[in-house]
Amino acid sequence: MKYVSTRTPGRTFEFSEVLMGSYAPDGGLYVPRKVPRFKKEALTRLEWLPFHELARHVIAPFVGDWIEQGQLSHLLEETFGGFKSNAVAPLHQTASNEWVLELFHGPAGVYQDLGLQLMSRFVQHELLKSSREALVLGCTGGDTGASAIKAFSGIKGVTLLVLHPLKGITPAHRRRLLSASAENVVNIAVDGDYSDCHRLCEQFFRQRHDSKRPIISFNSVNWVRVLAHLSFYFYSALQLGAPKREVAFSVPTANSGALYAGYMAKEMGLPIRQLVVATNANAGLHHFLQSNLYSRSEIRTTNTPSMNVSLASNFERLQWSMLNRCTEKVVRNMELLEGSGAVQLEQDEWLGARKLFDSLAVDDADALTCIHELFAQNGYRISANTAVGLHAARVSRRSLLIPMICLATTHPSDHGRQEDAAGSSAPEPDCLCIANDSRALAEWVGVLSKDTESHLL
Repeated sequence: MKYVSTRTPGRTFEFSEVLMGSYAPDGGLYVPRKVPRFKKEALTRLEWLPFHELARHVIAPFVGDWIEQGQLSHLLEETFGGFKSNAVAPLHQTASNEWVLELFHGPAGVYQDLGLQLMSRFVQHELLKSSREALVLGCTGGDTGASAIKAFSGIKGVTLLVLHPLKGITPAHRRRLLSASAENVVNIAVDGDYSDCHRLCEQFFRQRHDSKRPIISFNSVNWVRVLAHLSFYFYSALQLGAPKREVAFSVPTANSGALYAGYMAKEMGLPIRQLVVATNANAGLHHFLQSNLYSRSEIRTTNTPSMNVSLASNFERLQWSMLNRCTEKVVRNMELLEGSGAVQLEQDEWLGARKLFDSLAVDDADALTCIHELFAQNGYRISANTAVGLHAARVSRRSLLIPMICLATTHPSDHGRQEDAAGSSAPEPDCLCIANDSRALAEWVGVLSKDTESHLL
């Protein structure tokens, strides 16, 4: 399998280059040059496979000969063997033809575990082959960083650098990040909100670096995060009758990696009739689908802080696919978005997106009502993030005859409030803090690289 950039036609990249990086050299995102497609007969044969074996069939075409098939199977079994549910991603029926897909059974209790547990093992495999060391870096509103720490802690040859915002992150999420004890984990606070963190990471990764070590993003700009999500789409759809039966999904959306994976799964032959884009009050993708205007906006505080995103990273991959892989249009649109902060598609291109995607912006009150109503009806608890997706599904679904699968992206235990109540008086651990400036981040990366070579690795 070869990969290309969303911004430059012609040049191809190997899977190892995609894995061990972030953005393509031209500033675009890596995408597979050709999307493998399953026929109905092939999908039927996958129906009763355990999760890790089904994942092997789905993932194998994208990695090619980078890893031997037996090794890939063993690696996937190891990856998902640590999940608390034997099913890895079990389905729970909440109403007639309505299901919640539980993606929170990994070590950190969030859906990002599926991608980051796989990424850490892929990175470890590549480092063992090449005898190199790597810096893994990314930003978080809380959930992704906690998942990255669980995935990369203690891995030889890896230094993990986690950026989190001083503004907009809950005290519980901050304490959870700073409680990491592994020597190869470094937390840095950024003077800003999550959008500032995201922009800082983006600027840093798009600069040229002289580092001898690969610098890898653990955010969903890294293709492996999207790749890992394909498995749960196939697994849940096959459980509910695909490929003979169409299915629909509702996706609580922030940086849209899971949403793009759903689009890819449809391109690969999974009979997905509808994808519901569920946002909180930070509703950039919802506004785009309703009005054909995608624009940067101020972050609003919500009860789902990990979804508080202004511009979604994977919007570039989505439009590349929707624009029939026209890199010239992608470059033009991204220059407009990065400049004026707003972009529109041609009318026919936007209408093409509307054929597959529906959307809804869900406020905190509606999400809370959804949580209470579901618990009152059948005693089943969901998180606020999951409630955003479930409420959007109930409002936006096109057909009651098609199974609606709602992604449960975070554990319903609401550990944040419990920790706030139990530890509100406890002092926070010390943490490095930097200005919202890519030069400040680059300086710290340089310092940590020197320190890492002598102490941390």
